[in-house]
Amino acid sequence: MLQIFRDKAQSTFIQAVVLVIALVFVFWGVGANMMDSREAAIVVNDEEISFQTYQRSYDKLLSTYRQQFGGSVPEELLKSLGLSQQVQTQLIQQALLRQGSESMGLRVSAPEVQQTIQKMVQFQENDAFSMEKYEAILQSSRLTPHKFENSMRYDTLSNKGVQAIGNFVTTVTEAEINDMVLQTGEKVIINYVQITPEKFTDDVSIEENELIIWYGKNAENYKTAPQVKLKYLSFPHDKSDDSKRAETFQTANTAYEGIISSGSLQAYAEQQNNANILESEFFSRIDPPKDFDTNLPILEAVFSLKSGELSSLIESPAGYTILYAEAIKAPEIPPLDMVRTRVTVDYTAAEAANLAQKSSTELLKALQDGADFTELAKEKEIELKEATISRSTKPDELNGFPGNLARDVFSLHTNNTLPDEPAKNGTSLYLYQFSKRTLPEITALPDEEKEKIVTQIMSAKRDRLLVSWIRNQERAADIFTNRNIR
Repeated sequence: MLQIFRDKAQSTFIQAVVLVIALVFVFWGVGANMMDSREAAIVVNDEEISFQTYQRSYDKLLSTYRQQFGGSVPEELLKSLGLSQQVQTQLIQQALLRQGSESMGLRVSAPEVQQTIQKMVQFQENDAFSMEKYEAILQSSRLTPHKFENSMRYDTLSNKGVQAIGNFVTTVTEAEINDMVLQTGEKVIINYVQITPEKFTDDVSIEENELIIWYGKNAENYKTAPQVKLKYLSFPHDKSDDSKRAETFQTANTAYEGIISSGSLQAYAEQQNNANILESEFFSRIDPPKDFDTNLPILEAVFSLKSGELSSLIESPAGYTILYAEAIKAPEIPPLDMVRTRVTVDYTAAEAANLAQKSSTELLKALQDGADFTELAKEKEIELKEATISRSTKPDELNGFPGNLARDVFSLHTNNTLPDEPAKNGTSLYLYQFSKRTLPEITALPDEEKEKIVTQIMSAKRDRLLVSWIRNQERAADIFTNRNIR
């Protein structure tokens, strides 16, 4: 919840700061309370970062990726993302930024923190700060004012450091303006073809032995989803009414403390005749019980529990929930015959993709050997298209060429007209060839347009300076990383 508070509190400048930091950190986590653990996960120049802080940042980053992927992230992708390293880098560089800010003589006073909090809209009623609302929101989020205000102080100090570093950028030259004009006005014309796996689907033959071997290599993808059987208590609230929300929290928290003191959910239920303990059958993430709270914090908690484990008191936009995992069914790899239809479809798609890759590689080789693109496209019965691309071209102006590949064409020229390999976008492959480049004339710019360009250049220079400054601090820092988080 603390991150939500801070996100909503961002001014235009602080939002820009977060964007700048994202260039370096990949993800900006919550402010750290450096003294909330007896053992350090990371130490940066004698400043300890607790395991609690590390885990909180890791969980938040993981949650972000899961939201992006619709609730779950494939295991192989998770491994390739290197989440632990991302979080370590984020926390180390946040600490370096705070320390650097202090070494510049920057300070954050208590009145500054108070003024920042008083301006936050989520703590206001009738356009004025409400202490009652402030305390209610913090209480419902299980935060103390001291901890929240410390976090705000850390963030404010970091923001001051970013601003101080950016202040070293003061000028933009005419040459830089002209370079920007040339870059933004440059246009490259290419010829291209799209090669899709679907074109090769009919060429795939399915042999039983090959299918069995392929399934053996990919069986993990067909595991059944983990399932859980729950007992749970639900405390819905009206999120728009802070006072009722606080009352609901008190009720839910009292119930949770009662369960803990009773020793188990079952014992609590026997003591409390009016306890409305709900039960579910086995279910997976994609088929939760009717009327169950399916907000992400709840589902994350459900499928992180072990059999016989009680959750903490969990808040979601719909209310508070206490979970007890009565039993868990672990994922299983089914026999081929149970998933034969899916496997056959997936095998066919994979083989068609291989054929598409082979065909596109052969076409690229022919072009590199001097074949005419127009004649080659006719021979292979592939539509040849033309696209005119500038750095400001919108995706719908590219005549079907993928926008995420557009930047790559600017490295091509008359002596190097082809990419090193076919470009991939989704399941499709693209072959493209440089045709022509045009540059704008350098003329006097209207004051308004020139001012926009100067602003863009200044922003980019500040970004580069900040990245360079932090990397320099990191090289000089004494950094310890606990092996338990590697």
